[in-house]
Amino acid sequence: MVLLNVIGLTPLISNILLVLGTVSMVVGVLLCLGQDDIKRFLAYSSISQVGYIVVGIGLGTRLGIAAALFHLINHAVFKSLLFLNAGAIEYSTGTRDLNKMGALREKMPVTGATAMIGSMSIAGIPPFGGFWSKLFIIVACVHAERYGYAAWAAAVSVLTLAAYMRLQRRTFFGEPGEAYSNAKEVPGFMQFSMVGLAVLCTVMGFLWIPQARELFLIPAAKVLQEGLTYASGILGM
Repeated sequence: MVLLNVIGLTPLISNILLVLGTVSMVVGVLLCLGQDDIKRFLAYSSISQVGYIVVGIGLGTRLGIAAALFHLINHAVFKSLLFLNAGAIEYSTGTRDLNKMGALREKMPVTGATAMIGSMSIAGIPPFGGFWSKLFIIVACVHAERYGYAAWAAAVSVLTLAAYMRLQRRTFFGEPGEAYSNAKEVPGFMQFSMVGLAVLCTVMGFLWIPQARELFLIPAAKVLQEGLTYASGILGM
């Protein structure tokens, strides 16, 4: 907001944001693939997902900024869910080590089901909200003729899916680990929070239907895209 409304998105700044966003996407997801601590896994994943947002803003187009804002909202929802899932697992098993987990879906069905929804959303699988925001960031790259960045965004989405399927397998499927015997489903209020966020992950895709888009995302993107004009009007410059 400060960048766009005070400095303005010059071609140089746009290119810097696009490069930094792409590097963030790639490095974050690669670090995920080698991580055994579930919360560190999610933290590195956040680095990758913020890269998508930076790329969308770096494009400077209305579609790119609107898609970036949409992904920002989606990320707040599905990453909150996934951190709640991680907290529930640690609360139940006493560990964050993926090497000690396995087959937890049998003991923690609600946590397992909601974690799967969060994983599908962040990986960009339809019909969850993360699919639509990632798709429109890629489409915005194509419209801006930034085909290389579109390809990187699509490739990182595939790697994100691989990383989260690996996380699901090591946590909720496969053979029981050391933590299996002590595991049990978390209390009801924790389950309620996870289910509520899982529902939001499912319905967030509707934010891109024309009525919602025109009401929320496009006006916000317009303000950011015309940042210097907006600042001049407010400051009387």
